[in-house]
Amino acid sequence: MSGGRGGFVPISSSPHASPRNLIDAISEIQQYHIIERTGQDIPSDFLTMRGMLTFFLVGFRSGFWEGAFLGLFLPLAWGVWEEVIPAFGGGADLSGKCLVFLFGFGISLMMTVILGGILARYYGGNLTRKAVNSLVWGRTLSLVAKGVLIFLAFNLLVFLLSSKNVFYLSEAIGGFLGDPASLYYGIMGMKEPLRKSAATQLALSPVLSLIPFITLRLFGRG
Repeated sequence: MSGGRGGFVPISSSPHASPRNLIDAISEIQQYHIIERTGQDIPSDFLTMRGMLTFFLVGFRSGFWEGAFLGLFLPLAWGVWEEVIPAFGGGADLSGKCLVFLFGFGISLMMTVILGGILARYYGGNLTRKAVNSLVWGRTLSLVAKGVLIFLAFNLLVFLLSSKNVFYLSEAIGGFLGDPASLYYGIMGMKEPLRKSAATQLALSPVLSLIPFITLRLFGRG
C-alpha cells in the first residue's frame, strides 16, 4: 500500500497487476469497494484508461464464451423441438422439449443473474462504479456482437445448404458417415432449426446483456 491524502490507495500484491479473468476482476472490484466503504481517499484517476480497458476486455471475453455456448446450444435445442434430432431415446414430448430449452437458457440466465447480483453488492463509490461499468459494458458489447455474428453465420449457412449443395455433400461424405439419403434429409431438416436459432440468438443477446444493468439499477449500493 502507498500513502495518500486522507487515507491510502490499495496496491495489488498479486504478481499480475491487472485482472486476467472474471474472478480476478471481481476480486479487484471488491478491494476497491472495501477501501471506499471505509472512507479512505482514492484518487479519481486511480483507474486509468488502461485499467478501464482491462476490465472492459475481461467482460468482453466473458460475454464471448457465454454467447458461444448459447450459439452452439440453440441449433440442438431447435433440432429437438422440430423433431429433427432425437432426444430422451426418441421423440420428446412438449415437456421434454421445454426442458431442453430451459437447460441452455437456464445456464445463461443463471450466470447473468449471479454476475449482476455480485456486482450490485459492490456498486458504490466512484472508483468501484467505474470498474463495474467497464466490466459490464465489455460483456454487453460482446454479447450483442456475438448475437449479430451468429445470426449472420447461421443465415449464411442456411443459404449455402441448397438442395443441390447438400446432395453433392451427402454423396461425397455419405460413405464415411452413413447412408447418403439419410444424411441428405438430416441436413435439410436442420435448415429450419438454424433459421430459428439465428433469430433467437439475435433476440436473446440484448436481453441477457441488459440484465446486469437492471440489477445494478435496482439493487446497486451507493
